Amino acid sequence: MKRDACNKIIGAFLVFAGIAVSEVTFANDNTQISSQIFTNFSNLQVRDMRSDREGWQLDLKRFYLNLDHQFSADWTLKLTTDVQWQRQQDPTDVWFRHAYLEHRVNKQQTLKLGVAELPWIDYIARRVGYRYIDPSLNPKNQFAGPTDLGVHYSMNTDNFTVAAAAISGGGFKKPRIGERVDFELTGVWHVLPGLDVATGWYEGTRTLDKDENPRFHYAQRWNLALSYLLNNTRLGVEYAYNDNWTRVNQLAPDASDGWSVWASYGFKPGYSAFVRYDVSHPSRRLNPELKQDYFQLGVDWKATRFVTVALVAKKTEIDSLIIDQQQHEIGLWTMWNF
Repeated sequence: MKRDACNKIIGAFLVFAGIAVSEVTFANDNTQISSQIFTNFSNLQVRDMRSDREGWQLDLKRFYLNLDHQFSADWTLKLTTDVQWQRQQDPTDVWFRHAYLEHRVNKQQTLKLGVAELPWIDYIARRVGYRYIDPSLNPKNQFAGPTDLGVHYSMNTDNFTVAAAAISGGGFKKPRIGERVDFELTGVWHVLPGLDVATGWYEGTRTLDKDENPRFHYAQRWNLALSYLLNNTRLGVEYAYNDNWTRVNQLAPDASDGWSVWASYGFKPGYSAFVRYDVSHPSRRLNPELKQDYFQLGVDWKATRFVTVALVAKKTEIDSLIIDQQQHEIGLWTMWNF
């Protein structure tokens, strides 16, 4: 049997085995175990190029196992493991996407210690939605990671939300401590019911100056977003600018930026239509002609309280003075919650 066919069979087995295991959910007054699975079966085509990734194939985009244990009304433990198996790739290691203690200071303030959500990425993911299809602008373009090791604080009021994190900067896949602490701040003004204006800032070395690597720059990121989320309607636009995000230990500076606009509407109970368009410039200084466009269009259906299914079409175009590449994908994306 060919390797890719074998991988498909094994991957499908793992997905459905995970679903079966996740149905045996342990819960009592203090502890809950649950799971979430993202899969897609899609046809990928790359113009003017042959690749083993093309054609109809199955992807295990994410397989989360969650454990939540409540020690008291104010103290909670959360653990989330994360595995993925993309087409023509070996399965990843088991990562700890979440591993933190949460202390509820009062009704408005929380403190998390460990590998927890970063303020900006967590906020935008909830505003955009449809995470099981693709992450938002920043993580999709490697402008930021979703979680990190450190101390995380948030305060929520009727008019404002403020969040801050002092973190290692190494990310959740290979957590490690750098030579200094990185910082991320997010502020959200709830202008009207459903309408938010938000900004975010990040600065640090992302542990890229570790192990005798010299530091020439600090990595910085600025974010702005205007979004509306109420009832069955989502509308929004986000902008991100990164300075030396991957160039901390490189002499030549570089920058990247991008913006994303999205909309969705629930046109009947259990059904919604959505659209999204992103533009990013991965190298503003070293390769300013390089540009990437991403377009997403789809309809999703909440088939049961456990399963959501989406019919999605995507297009990605990478363009520069020497590159003109288009990638088209269409298929079914699913989210399983148990």
